[in-house]
Amino acid sequence: MPYSPAHAAPCSLRLLGRRCAALALAAVLLAVAAQADEPEPTQLAALVGDGTPPVSAGPVTTMALAAALGHLPPGVRPPEGTVILREERGTYGPRLIEQLPVTAPGGGAPYEIEYTVDPTIDAEMRAVLAEKEVTLGHVILMDPHTGEVFSYVSTDPTVFPATGTYPTASLMKVVTAAAVLQHAPRAAKRNCRWDGNPWIVEEEQLEPPETGGRLDSLADSLAISNNQCFARLAVHDLGEKKLVREMEVAGLFEPPAAHHLPGRVEEIEDDLALGYLGSGLGGSFVSPMAAARLAALFASGNLVQPYWVARVRDARGQLLANPPHPAPESVWPEPVAHSLRQWMIDVTARGTAKSAFRDEEGVPLLGDIAVAGKTGTLRGTEPEGRYQWFIGLAPAEAPRLAISAVVVNEEGMSSAAQVAGAALARLFCFEGTCHPARVERLHWRSRERDRATASELATQRAAREIAALKPHPRPRLLGQPVLDFPPRLRRRPVTGEMRLRIGLATSGNVVRAEVLDSGLPTRFSPVVLRQVRGWQFSQTYEDGEAIERTFEFPIRISIE
Repeated sequence: MPYSPAHAAPCSLRLLGRRCAALALAAVLLAVAAQADEPEPTQLAALVGDGTPPVSAGPVTTMALAAALGHLPPGVRPPEGTVILREERGTYGPRLIEQLPVTAPGGGAPYEIEYTVDPTIDAEMRAVLAEKEVTLGHVILMDPHTGEVFSYVSTDPTVFPATGTYPTASLMKVVTAAAVLQHAPRAAKRNCRWDGNPWIVEEEQLEPPETGGRLDSLADSLAISNNQCFARLAVHDLGEKKLVREMEVAGLFEPPAAHHLPGRVEEIEDDLALGYLGSGLGGSFVSPMAAARLAALFASGNLVQPYWVARVRDARGQLLANPPHPAPESVWPEPVAHSLRQWMIDVTARGTAKSAFRDEEGVPLLGDIAVAGKTGTLRGTEPEGRYQWFIGLAPAEAPRLAISAVVVNEEGMSSAAQVAGAALARLFCFEGTCHPARVERLHWRSRERDRATASELATQRAAREIAALKPHPRPRLLGQPVLDFPPRLRRRPVTGEMRLRIGLATSGNVVRAEVLDSGLPTRFSPVVLRQVRGWQFSQTYEDGEAIERTFEFPIRISIE
């Protein structure tokens, strides 16, 4: 049976906590985005981050928030005719804003999404893909410490969806290396003897030659992406259980974000299949976003939850409070992440990505800025072609950006590593000078936006508290309803007043009624309440939107 999230149990004892809460939230967002049956308002209100529901607390407003939080950014979805996009330069930098109609029953005025993606960076990444003549490709730039997505673009989201899963290829080697460092430390210090073509693995290559050949350390094997060495590590030092468990720990069996498919592993039938899995020659599939998340993991061993929605406003322009982003979860010891990151520098300095990070004269594209990365290449289907990956961190010593790039191409076309090298050069370099500080504007933009958001939400909460202190006019009874009493209550004269507490829906319909006190015999109460529950009152409005209302209502009854 193929290994899947159902078998992975991503919310197992080791992984309980914030990560499972994030998965639960993603499930809610996916359900809303798929236009499942509308949840009750009380359920949707739980999505509001500060515990305060929107002003209306109604299903349209809360459903709009849930749908917005799960909405894919424009750069990775097919064009839509019902959206309005605009770019603005606000106080904290470029902003990409989109208006979308409310899809809840009855519709409503558009709500507004502000994305975390920087439209100028998106344009730069598209320019790189065009210059490299990539027809099928994705590029993701992300904060490796928070999961905030700075750029997310695709060349053809219809033919090559960013949310799908594709052959993991040699990206698997970094997961295998992490498992070796933690579960087979002696193997991590042992040199690997190999001969022939390091990228070809057949059954006889699962055993090392007794003499001759070459000896490579684990770091050297990673740099040149030696399939023979990693296949043996998977078969002889780890085994299926530990290797698959490490994939689970690295978050590869989880949906990395709303709408994105979880990774998967095909059935492992024999040692050769296990060797293929550990070396990346086959058997596993991940999405580009999961690959970006894996790259971020090497920054400090923390698994982040990617997000791309910064702010959401309702139809009145009121800012809605997003749920808090799950805190990064430590899944690898920091020394493990540090060792892997140092080995991944060799990939771009002298390994499989060396030429992609140098110009035609052999000069490093990013000057003195080191990049930790990993390449991967494997043929696949849907779409058919040669899949090439690159994941990386820059600067390697103090990571500020995680990048994931994947392209589907044929021989002679630009690789994902070449796309990533050109992309990072555009971000870190200007007029021949490269400096790590050039990307700090992205982090400054994020901090300033978050400060502005917190300030605006506080102002809105204060305004709501003030508005709550203001008296509302009493709802007006519509029509001229007449209370009808059965003969048993009309046999003798009676006069008195009954004071009720009535609760109204936003429509003005009575949804609850109870007797506070009464000057009439108790047998009158159920008869009156039964009829009052069918009455209609005028609606009560606050800031132009109908609200629920509870008030006291006296009724004088006289039977002669």
